[in-house]
Amino acid sequence: MRIADLTTGACQLRDALDALQRAWADARESWDDENSRNLEHKLLRPIAGEVSSAFPVIHQLAAVLVQAEHECGPW
Repeated sequence: MRIADLTTGACQLRDALDALQRAWADARESWDDENSRNLEHKLLRPIAGEVSSAFPVIHQLAAVLVQAEHECGPW
């Protein structure tokens, strides 16, 4: 039994970010004014950057948890 499965959550997070980016691209086709640019620069880009920068850390932590589970044995 796995102690923690961070990979599944990370994949779901990546899928959600991809869906957000696709939806935003679709919206930008018909919405291109100062408000849309503000939304993109103040919210969407920072969210995408933060989420993307979290992936390497999540994968590193997942590897540590797998090693800990291996060393501690099954519950």
